Amino acid sequence: MFLPRRERVCKRVAFGITIMLLVVLIFLLGSIYSTSGTRNKLLTDRDDVTVLLGEQSNVTFFVANATSEKIALYLSSSPALDFPPVLELVDGKAVLPLFGKSLSSGIIVEVLNCTTSLQNSTCPLDLTEAFVRVTVIRSKFVDLLVDLVGWAYFFAWSISFYPQMYLNYRRKSVIGLNFDFLTLNVIGFAAYACFNLLMYFNSHVKSIYHAEHPHSPPPVLANDVVFAVHAFFACVATALQCLFYEKDNQKISTPCVFFGLGLILFGAGSGAVTILHLISILAFVSSLSYIKMAVTMSKYFPQAYYNFIRKSTVGWSIGNVLLDLTGGTLDIFQMVLQAVNAGDWSAFYTNPVKFGLGLVSIVFDLVFILQHYVLYPDSEVPRSEYDGVENPVAPQSEPVPQDELSTHSPILPSRNDL
Repeated sequence: MFLPRRERVCKRVAFGITIMLLVVLIFLLGSIYSTSGTRNKLLTDRDDVTVLLGEQSNVTFFVANATSEKIALYLSSSPALDFPPVLELVDGKAVLPLFGKSLSSGIIVEVLNCTTSLQNSTCPLDLTEAFVRVTVIRSKFVDLLVDLVGWAYFFAWSISFYPQMYLNYRRKSVIGLNFDFLTLNVIGFAAYACFNLLMYFNSHVKSIYHAEHPHSPPPVLANDVVFAVHAFFACVATALQCLFYEKDNQKISTPCVFFGLGLILFGAGSGAVTILHLISILAFVSSLSYIKMAVTMSKYFPQAYYNFIRKSTVGWSIGNVLLDLTGGTLDIFQMVLQAVNAGDWSAFYTNPVKFGLGLVSIVFDLVFILQHYVLYPDSEVPRSEYDGVENPVAPQSEPVPQDELSTHSPILPSRNDL
Protein backbone atom coordinates (compact mmCIF):
# COMPACT_ATOMS: atom_id res chain seq x y z
CA MET A 1 0.00 0.00 0.00
CA PHE A 2 1.50 3.33 -1.06
CA LEU A 3 1.38 6.29 1.30
CA PRO A 4 0.27 9.71 0.03
CA ARG A 5 3.16 11.84 -1.18
CA ARG A 6 2.80 14.29 1.72
CA GLU A 7 3.06 11.53 4.31
CA ARG A 8 6.08 10.01 2.56
CA VAL A 9 7.83 13.38 2.59
CA CYS A 10 7.03 13.93 6.27
CA LYS A 11 8.38 10.48 7.11
CA ARG A 12 11.61 11.17 5.20
CA VAL A 13 12.12 14.54 6.88
CA ALA A 14 11.38 13.02 10.31
CA PHE A 15 13.78 10.15 9.59
CA GLY A 16 16.53 12.57 8.55
CA ILE A 17 16.09 14.70 11.68
CA THR A 18 16.11 11.53 13.81
CA ILE A 19 19.43 10.46 12.27
CA MET A 20 20.93 13.89 12.95
CA LEU A 21 19.70 13.80 16.57
CA LEU A 22 21.12 10.28 17.04
CA VAL A 23 24.53 11.46 15.85
CA VAL A 24 24.40 14.27 18.40
CA LEU A 25 23.32 11.81 21.11
CA ILE A 26 26.38 9.68 20.37
CA PHE A 27 28.63 12.68 20.96
CA LEU A 28 26.74 13.64 24.13
CA LEU A 29 27.10 10.14 25.55
CA GLY A 30 30.80 10.20 24.72
CA SER A 31 31.39 13.60 26.27
CA ILE A 32 33.02 12.39 29.49
CA TYR A 33 36.70 13.17 29.13
CA SER A 34 39.32 13.48 31.80
CA THR A 35 40.03 17.10 32.58
CA SER A 36 43.23 18.51 33.88
CA GLY A 37 43.43 18.83 37.63
CA THR A 38 43.59 22.06 39.56
CA ARG A 39 47.00 21.35 41.12
CA ASN A 40 49.18 24.47 40.87
CA LYS A 41 46.66 26.12 38.59
CA LEU A 42 46.25 29.85 39.11
CA LEU A 43 42.57 30.82 38.92
CA THR A 44 40.38 33.91 39.37
CA ASP A 45 37.24 34.30 41.48
CA ARG A 46 35.31 35.42 38.38
CA ASP A 47 35.83 35.36 34.64
CA ASP A 48 34.14 38.65 33.73
CA VAL A 49 34.40 41.94 35.61
CA THR A 50 32.52 45.17 35.03
CA VAL A 51 34.26 48.32 36.27
CA LEU A 52 32.49 51.66 36.49
CA LEU A 53 34.36 54.55 34.87
CA GLY A 54 36.32 56.39 37.58
CA GLU A 55 35.75 53.67 40.18
CA GLN A 56 37.49 50.50 41.35
CA SER A 57 36.64 46.81 41.34
CA ASN A 58 38.72 43.96 42.76
CA VAL A 59 39.60 40.55 41.34
CA THR A 60 41.13 37.76 43.40
CA PHE A 61 43.77 35.38 42.02
CA PHE A 62 44.22 32.16 43.96
CA VAL A 63 45.84 28.73 43.83
CA ALA A 64 43.75 25.70 44.76
CA ASN A 65 46.49 24.03 46.83
CA ALA A 66 47.82 27.07 48.64
CA THR A 67 51.42 27.10 49.91
CA SER A 68 53.29 29.52 52.16
CA GLU A 69 55.72 30.32 49.34
CA LYS A 70 55.58 33.90 48.05
CA ILE A 71 55.20 34.19 44.28
CA ALA A 72 55.42 37.34 42.18
CA LEU A 73 52.82 37.63 39.40
CA TYR A 74 53.60 39.77 36.34
CA LEU A 75 50.48 41.17 34.63
CA SER A 76 49.64 42.49 31.19
CA SER A 77 48.73 46.17 30.83
CA SER A 78 45.81 48.14 29.36
CA PRO A 79 45.42 51.87 28.65
CA ALA A 80 41.77 51.71 29.81
CA LEU A 81 42.67 50.42 33.29
CA ASP A 82 44.97 51.36 36.11
CA PHE A 83 46.38 48.49 38.19
CA PRO A 84 49.77 47.40 39.58
CA PRO A 85 51.95 45.53 37.07
CA VAL A 86 53.17 43.07 39.70
CA LEU A 87 51.21 41.25 42.41
CA GLU A 88 52.51 39.15 45.29
CA LEU A 89 50.78 35.86 45.84
CA VAL A 90 50.79 35.20 49.59
CA ASP A 91 49.33 32.00 51.03
CA GLY A 92 47.97 31.21 47.60
CA LYS A 93 45.95 34.43 47.23
CA ALA A 94 46.36 37.93 45.74
CA VAL A 95 43.83 40.75 45.26
CA LEU A 96 44.11 42.87 42.11
CA PRO A 97 42.47 46.36 42.21
CA LEU A 98 41.20 47.52 38.81
CA PHE A 99 40.50 51.24 38.29
CA GLY A 100 38.50 52.30 35.24
CA LYS A 101 40.24 55.07 33.25
CA SER A 102 38.36 55.04 29.92
CA LEU A 103 35.41 53.25 28.34
CA SER A 104 36.32 49.94 26.76
CA SER A 105 35.20 46.32 26.42
CA GLY A 106 36.89 43.00 25.86
CA ILE A 107 39.97 43.93 27.89
CA ILE A 108 42.03 40.90 28.89
CA VAL A 109 44.05 41.22 32.08
CA GLU A 110 46.23 38.14 32.41
CA VAL A 111 49.21 36.87 34.33
CA LEU A 112 52.06 36.61 31.83
CA ASN A 113 54.66 35.05 34.10
CA CYS A 114 55.60 34.43 37.69
CA THR A 115 58.73 33.97 39.79
CA THR A 116 59.54 32.68 43.25
CA SER A 117 62.17 33.71 45.75
CA LEU A 118 64.47 31.04 44.37
CA GLN A 119 67.02 32.28 41.88
CA ASN A 120 66.62 31.20 38.22
CA SER A 121 63.40 29.44 39.09
CA THR A 122 60.70 28.80 36.50
CA CYS A 123 57.10 29.68 37.18
CA PRO A 124 55.62 26.84 39.28
CA LEU A 125 52.03 27.69 38.36
CA ASP A 126 49.76 26.80 35.45
CA LEU A 127 48.75 30.20 34.06
CA THR A 128 46.39 29.04 31.28
CA GLU A 129 43.31 30.25 33.18
CA ALA A 130 44.91 33.16 35.03
CA PHE A 131 43.05 35.93 33.23
CA VAL A 132 39.89 38.01 33.52
CA ARG A 133 37.78 39.81 30.92
CA VAL A 134 37.11 43.43 31.88
CA THR A 135 34.59 45.97 30.61
CA VAL A 136 34.70 49.61 31.68
CA ILE A 137 31.20 51.13 31.57
CA ARG A 138 29.71 54.55 32.16
CA SER A 139 26.51 53.55 34.01
CA LYS A 140 25.42 50.77 36.35
CA PHE A 141 21.78 51.53 35.50
CA VAL A 142 22.40 50.90 31.79
CA ASP A 143 24.26 47.71 32.70
CA LEU A 144 21.22 46.55 34.69
CA LEU A 145 18.98 47.54 31.78
CA VAL A 146 21.10 45.37 29.46
CA ASP A 147 20.33 42.33 31.65
CA LEU A 148 16.61 43.18 31.84
CA VAL A 149 16.37 43.61 28.06
CA GLY A 150 18.15 40.28 27.62
CA TRP A 151 15.58 38.46 29.74
CA ALA A 152 12.75 40.34 28.00
CA TYR A 153 13.70 39.15 24.51
CA PHE A 154 14.36 35.65 25.87
CA PHE A 155 10.75 35.43 27.10
CA ALA A 156 9.33 37.15 24.00
CA TRP A 157 11.00 34.64 21.70
CA SER A 158 10.15 31.72 24.00
CA ILE A 159 6.40 32.39 24.04
CA SER A 160 6.23 33.44 20.39
CA PHE A 161 5.50 29.84 19.36
CA TYR A 162 2.26 29.57 21.31
CA PRO A 163 -0.07 32.03 19.52
CA GLN A 164 0.16 29.92 16.35
CA MET A 165 -0.52 26.70 18.24
CA TYR A 166 -3.47 28.30 20.03
CA LEU A 167 -4.84 29.69 16.78
CA ASN A 168 -4.62 26.25 15.17
CA TYR A 169 -6.41 24.74 18.16
CA ARG A 170 -9.24 27.29 18.14
CA ARG A 171 -9.82 26.98 14.39
CA LYS A 172 -9.23 23.21 14.33
CA SER A 173 -7.35 24.04 11.15
CA VAL A 174 -3.81 24.76 9.96
CA ILE A 175 -4.97 26.32 6.69
CA GLY A 176 -2.90 29.47 6.30
CA LEU A 177 0.22 28.16 8.01
CA ASN A 178 2.75 27.43 5.29
CA PHE A 179 4.17 23.91 5.59
CA ASP A 180 7.52 24.93 4.10
CA PHE A 181 7.99 27.51 6.86
CA LEU A 182 7.08 24.95 9.51
CA THR A 183 9.35 22.26 8.04
CA LEU A 184 12.35 24.58 7.88
CA ASN A 185 11.65 25.77 11.41
CA VAL A 186 11.72 22.19 12.74
CA ILE A 187 15.01 21.47 10.94
CA GLY A 188 16.57 24.76 12.01
CA PHE A 189 15.72 24.44 15.68
CA ALA A 190 16.72 20.76 15.70
CA ALA A 191 20.19 21.80 14.51
CA TYR A 192 20.27 24.77 16.90
CA ALA A 193 19.30 22.59 19.88
CA CYS A 194 22.02 20.08 19.00
CA PHE A 195 24.54 22.90 18.65
CA ASN A 196 23.73 24.30 22.09
CA LEU A 197 23.60 20.91 23.80
CA LEU A 198 27.00 19.86 22.49
CA MET A 199 28.63 23.23 23.07
CA TYR A 200 27.32 23.41 26.65
CA PHE A 201 27.60 19.79 27.85
CA ASN A 202 30.35 18.13 25.81
CA SER A 203 33.64 18.69 27.64
CA HIS A 204 35.72 17.76 24.59
CA VAL A 205 33.99 20.39 22.46
CA LYS A 206 34.53 23.01 25.16
CA SER A 207 38.20 22.11 25.55
CA ILE A 208 38.81 22.44 21.80
CA TYR A 209 36.92 25.73 21.69
CA HIS A 210 38.88 27.20 24.59
CA ALA A 211 42.14 26.01 23.05
CA GLU A 212 41.30 27.85 19.82
CA HIS A 213 39.77 30.88 21.60
CA PRO A 214 41.60 31.01 24.94
CA HIS A 215 40.20 34.33 26.15
CA SER A 216 36.70 34.18 24.68
CA PRO A 217 33.62 33.94 26.90
CA PRO A 218 31.54 30.75 26.72
CA PRO A 219 29.63 30.79 23.41
CA VAL A 220 26.59 29.07 24.92
CA LEU A 221 24.88 29.72 28.25
CA ALA A 222 22.23 27.73 30.09
CA ASN A 223 19.39 29.94 28.87
CA ASP A 224 20.52 29.34 25.27
CA VAL A 225 20.15 25.59 25.81
CA VAL A 226 16.70 25.98 27.40
CA PHE A 227 15.46 28.25 24.61
CA ALA A 228 16.74 26.04 21.78
CA VAL A 229 15.34 22.79 23.17
CA HIS A 230 12.01 24.43 24.04
CA ALA A 231 11.77 25.98 20.55
CA PHE A 232 12.40 22.61 18.89
CA PHE A 233 9.64 20.85 20.84
CA ALA A 234 7.27 23.76 20.25
CA CYS A 235 7.85 23.46 16.49
CA VAL A 236 7.34 19.70 16.63
CA ALA A 237 4.07 20.20 18.55
CA THR A 238 2.89 22.62 15.85
CA ALA A 239 3.86 20.12 13.16
CA LEU A 240 1.83 17.42 14.91
CA GLN A 241 -1.23 19.65 14.73
CA CYS A 242 -0.96 19.41 10.95
CA LEU A 243 -1.66 15.68 11.20
CA PHE A 244 -5.01 16.14 13.00
CA TYR A 245 -6.46 19.47 11.92
CA GLU A 246 -8.02 20.54 8.63
CA LYS A 247 -5.29 21.34 6.11
CA ASP A 248 -7.02 21.36 2.70
CA ASN A 249 -4.51 20.64 -0.10
CA GLN A 250 -1.48 22.11 1.64
CA LYS A 251 1.77 20.19 1.39
CA ILE A 252 5.51 20.66 1.55
CA SER A 253 6.78 22.01 -1.75
CA THR A 254 9.31 20.11 -3.84
CA PRO A 255 12.02 22.82 -3.52
CA CYS A 256 11.61 22.75 0.25
CA VAL A 257 11.90 18.94 0.27
CA PHE A 258 15.21 19.05 -1.57
CA PHE A 259 16.50 22.00 0.46
CA GLY A 260 15.49 20.42 3.77
CA LEU A 261 16.96 17.03 2.90
CA GLY A 262 20.13 18.79 1.77
CA LEU A 263 20.46 20.49 5.16
CA ILE A 264 19.83 17.22 7.00
CA LEU A 265 22.33 15.33 4.86
CA PHE A 266 24.86 18.09 5.45
CA GLY A 267 24.45 17.73 9.22
CA ALA A 268 24.42 13.93 9.19
CA GLY A 269 27.39 13.85 6.80
CA SER A 270 29.36 16.20 9.03
CA GLY A 271 28.66 13.88 11.95
CA ALA A 272 29.78 10.85 9.94
CA VAL A 273 33.12 12.37 8.92
CA THR A 274 33.60 13.47 12.52
CA ILE A 275 33.16 9.89 13.72
CA LEU A 276 35.76 8.90 11.12
CA HIS A 277 38.10 11.57 12.59
CA LEU A 278 38.29 13.46 9.33
CA ILE A 279 37.20 16.71 11.00
CA SER A 280 37.12 17.81 14.64
CA ILE A 281 33.98 17.59 16.72
CA LEU A 282 34.06 21.39 17.01
CA ALA A 283 33.83 21.60 13.20
CA PHE A 284 30.77 19.34 13.35
CA VAL A 285 29.17 21.56 15.98
CA SER A 286 29.89 24.61 13.84
CA SER A 287 28.21 22.90 10.87
CA LEU A 288 25.01 22.69 12.93
CA SER A 289 25.08 26.45 13.44
CA TYR A 290 25.42 26.88 9.66
CA ILE A 291 22.20 24.88 9.21
CA LYS A 292 20.36 27.21 11.59
CA MET A 293 21.78 30.23 9.79
CA ALA A 294 20.65 28.90 6.40
CA VAL A 295 17.17 28.20 7.74
CA THR A 296 16.82 31.67 9.27
CA MET A 297 17.84 33.27 5.98
CA SER A 298 15.24 31.31 3.99
CA LYS A 299 12.31 30.22 6.15
CA TYR A 300 10.27 33.43 5.97
CA PHE A 301 10.08 33.57 2.16
CA PRO A 302 7.55 30.70 1.76
CA GLN A 303 5.10 32.16 4.30
CA ALA A 304 5.34 35.69 2.89
CA TYR A 305 4.77 34.42 -0.66
CA TYR A 306 1.95 32.16 0.55
CA ASN A 307 0.18 35.16 2.07
CA PHE A 308 0.73 37.08 -1.15
CA ILE A 309 -0.80 34.49 -3.50
CA ARG A 310 -3.75 33.97 -1.11
CA LYS A 311 -4.15 37.73 -0.56
CA SER A 312 -4.80 36.80 3.06
CA THR A 313 -3.06 36.26 6.40
CA VAL A 314 -5.92 34.21 7.85
CA GLY A 315 -4.48 31.22 9.69
CA TRP A 316 -1.05 32.86 10.12
CA SER A 317 -0.82 34.15 13.69
CA ILE A 318 -0.04 37.84 13.98
CA GLY A 319 0.72 37.19 17.66
CA ASN A 320 3.68 35.05 16.63
CA VAL A 321 4.89 37.85 14.35
CA LEU A 322 4.56 40.59 16.98
CA LEU A 323 6.40 38.57 19.61
CA ASP A 324 9.15 37.62 17.16
CA LEU A 325 9.50 41.29 16.20
CA THR A 326 9.64 42.25 19.87
CA GLY A 327 12.37 39.69 20.55
CA GLY A 328 14.44 40.69 17.53
CA THR A 329 14.13 44.39 18.26
CA LEU A 330 15.09 43.95 21.92
CA ASP A 331 18.05 41.78 20.90
CA ILE A 332 19.48 44.55 18.74
CA PHE A 333 18.50 47.16 21.35
CA GLN A 334 20.59 45.23 23.88
CA MET A 335 23.57 45.37 21.51
CA VAL A 336 23.10 49.14 21.20
CA LEU A 337 22.92 49.58 24.99
CA GLN A 338 26.09 47.54 25.46
CA ALA A 339 27.89 49.57 22.79
CA VAL A 340 26.81 52.90 24.28
CA ASN A 341 27.67 51.87 27.82
CA ALA A 342 31.16 50.62 26.93
CA GLY A 343 31.85 53.02 24.08
CA ASP A 344 32.53 50.07 21.78
CA TRP A 345 30.50 49.42 18.61
CA SER A 346 32.71 46.61 17.33
CA ALA A 347 30.03 43.95 17.95
CA PHE A 348 28.09 45.27 14.95
CA TYR A 349 30.91 44.72 12.46
CA THR A 350 32.92 41.93 14.10
CA ASN A 351 29.82 39.69 14.32
CA PRO A 352 27.86 40.63 11.19
CA VAL A 353 26.11 37.24 11.03
CA LYS A 354 24.24 37.74 14.31
CA PHE A 355 23.31 41.31 13.44
CA GLY A 356 22.36 40.39 9.87
CA LEU A 357 20.14 37.47 10.89
CA GLY A 358 18.40 39.70 13.43
CA LEU A 359 17.72 42.27 10.72
CA VAL A 360 16.35 39.61 8.35
CA SER A 361 13.84 38.50 10.99
CA ILE A 362 12.78 42.08 11.72
CA VAL A 363 12.34 42.94 8.03
CA PHE A 364 10.11 39.93 7.39
CA ASP A 365 8.11 40.58 10.57
CA LEU A 366 7.42 44.08 9.25
CA VAL A 367 6.36 42.55 5.92
CA PHE A 368 3.92 40.25 7.72
CA ILE A 369 2.52 43.17 9.71
CA LEU A 370 2.06 45.15 6.48
CA GLN A 371 0.28 42.19 4.89
CA HIS A 372 -1.96 41.64 7.91
CA TYR A 373 -3.03 45.18 8.75
CA VAL A 374 -2.65 47.08 5.46
CA LEU A 375 -2.71 44.87 2.36
CA TYR A 376 -5.16 42.12 3.34
CA PRO A 377 -7.17 43.31 6.35
CA ASP A 378 -10.59 42.29 4.99
CA SER A 379 -9.91 38.65 4.12
CA GLU A 380 -12.99 36.54 4.65
CA VAL A 381 -12.93 33.25 6.54
CA PRO A 382 -15.50 30.84 5.12
CA ARG A 383 -16.69 27.96 7.31
CA SER A 384 -14.16 28.44 10.09
CA GLU A 385 -14.06 28.64 13.85
CA TYR A 386 -11.68 31.57 13.69
CA ASP A 387 -13.75 33.94 15.90
CA GLY A 388 -11.22 36.74 15.51
CA VAL A 389 -8.65 35.11 17.79
CA GLU A 390 -5.56 36.43 16.03
CA ASN A 391 -7.05 38.48 13.20
CA PRO A 392 -9.78 40.69 14.67
CA VAL A 393 -10.10 42.78 11.48
CA ALA A 394 -11.03 39.75 9.35
CA PRO A 395 -14.87 39.41 9.35
CA GLN A 396 -16.69 36.13 9.51
CA SER A 397 -18.66 35.14 6.42
CA GLU A 398 -21.46 32.79 5.58
CA PRO A 399 -20.60 29.33 4.21
CA VAL A 400 -19.89 29.39 0.48
CA PRO A 401 -21.94 27.12 -1.80
CA GLN A 402 -20.11 23.98 -2.82
CA ASP A 403 -20.09 24.78 -6.53
CA GLU A 404 -18.32 28.07 -5.84
CA LEU A 405 -15.50 26.53 -3.87
CA SER A 406 -12.12 26.10 -5.52
CA THR A 407 -10.01 23.16 -4.58
CA HIS A 408 -6.97 25.25 -5.42
CA SER A 409 -7.64 27.97 -2.85
CA PRO A 410 -5.50 27.40 0.26
CA ILE A 411 -7.99 29.23 2.52
CA LEU A 412 -11.01 27.12 1.55
CA PRO A 413 -11.81 23.64 2.85
CA SER A 414 -11.33 20.58 0.72
CA ARG A 415 -14.37 19.22 -1.13
CA ASN A 416 -13.78 15.96 0.74
CA ASP A 417 -14.50 17.79 3.98
CA LEU A 418 -17.85 19.26 2.85
